[in-house]
Amino acid sequence: MSVKYLYHSGVSVSYKNRILIFDYFKKGFESKELDSYEEVFIFVSHRHKDHFDNEILKWNQLHENIHYIFSSDISQKFSLKNITFMGPDEKRTVNDLFISTYRSTDEGVAFLVETESGNIFHSGDLNWWHWEEDDEKNNQLMKMKFIEEISKLKNMKIDIAFIPVDQRLSYAKYYAIDYLMENVSVRKVFPIHLFDDYSFLTTAEKDLSDRAYYDKISFYKEGQNEV
Repeated sequence: MSVKYLYHSGVSVSYKNRILIFDYFKKGFESKELDSYEEVFIFVSHRHKDHFDNEILKWNQLHENIHYIFSSDISQKFSLKNITFMGPDEKRTVNDLFISTYRSTDEGVAFLVETESGNIFHSGDLNWWHWEEDDEKNNQLMKMKFIEEISKLKNMKIDIAFIPVDQRLSYAKYYAIDYLMENVSVRKVFPIHLFDDYSFLTTAEKDLSDRAYYDKISFYKEGQNEV
C-alpha cells in the first residue's frame, strides 16, 4: 500500500487499482488523479470544516465507481445514492471493504478499514484531548473515553494507523500516539492533525526518538508525500 499525506488530517492510501481518501480538506489531491484508479472510496470522519470539504462531492461527476463513507453527524441532505452513513460502533461492508467505526472523543467517528492488502485505522478526531486550561475532571473524562475506544482495537493487527499529534496540546500532544502504539499491534503509524506546520514533525522526530516504537513512525516532510 502507498500512503500520501494530503493536508492536516487528509491522507490517501492506494493499492492495486484502488484509492481510499480520508478527511480531504483544502489541498493535496487533484481531482484529475481519480482517473488513475478503477475504484475510489472517500471517507469523512465528521462534519468539522477542517475534515469535510464539499469539494469531494463534485468528484462524483468525474468517476463512475466512487463510494462515499460519511460519519452520520454530517447532514444527510444529499441526493447522491452512493453515500454510506455510519454512526459510532457500526460495521458495514462496502463492496469488499469491511468497515468498523469507533466513537470520537470530539465529533463523529474513527474508521477501521479491513482490505485485502491490509488494515487501515484513521482516527479522525478520536484523540486524547488534554488541554492545560481545562479542569482536571474534563481531562480525566477525555482520557477514559479515549482509552475505552482504543481498547476495542487491542485484538486487531493494524498495518497503517493515522493518529492526531496536535501541538496545541503542549506536553500532552503525544499521549494518544503513545497509548495506541503501546497497546495495539500497529505496523506503521502516521501523525495527523498538523495543519500547515510541517516543522513540528522535526520536533516530534526528536521528541519521540526514545520510544520503543520509533522505527514504526513515518515523519513525512513538506514536499515529500509518498511513503
